[in-house]
Amino acid sequence: MYFVKTPKIARAFNKKAIWNIPNNVKEVFLTFDDGPTPLITNHTLDILKKHKIKATFFCLGKQVEKHSEVFKKITDEGHAVGNHSYSHLKGWTTKNEQYLEDVRKGEAIIKSHLFRPPYGKIKRSQVNLLNPQTKIILWDVLPGDFSPSNNVEKIISNTLEAVESGSIIVLHDNAICGNKMLQALPIIIDKLKEKKYTFSAIAE
Repeated sequence: MYFVKTPKIARAFNKKAIWNIPNNVKEVFLTFDDGPTPLITNHTLDILKKHKIKATFFCLGKQVEKHSEVFKKITDEGHAVGNHSYSHLKGWTTKNEQYLEDVRKGEAIIKSHLFRPPYGKIKRSQVNLLNPQTKIILWDVLPGDFSPSNNVEKIISNTLEAVESGSIIVLHDNAICGNKMLQALPIIIDKLKEKKYTFSAIAE
């Protein structure tokens, strides 16, 4: 089970995290997790370039090691990058020492103080052990491109129904759900532009 629109009560459990970035100018923030994945990420970058949009890519250290040229393309094209850990461990079921080692390993490769916990699941004790400079970036719109029950149309409608000014939207540039995401992304962008939304990367 997951929430397309993160409820306020859920946000209260991790007050140190950034769930959205409030503003009055209809600015939203597209983010992509789990890459870089060569074909998927490259096509994502092409779509963003076509629409002159900057986004934020929360990368896995192990993927950056394997596909450093794609990672370089992300940064060369002016997008922000964040740490999504090295190997995508779930904080709730991982001992603190192992979890922090994995996070720091990813940070050493990605070199960003932006951090998105895999699955959005992190213990309060793990939060307290992070580098004080770390910004935990979560989300308030989860379209569900990862769900086998969601088709492209559902991913689009989930986004459009939940988005508001300041929303952080999570999509995935991985091999499992990337193809659905790539079909949905241009339509999401077009529909949001029609509603006068603008797009920005998340600043460190």
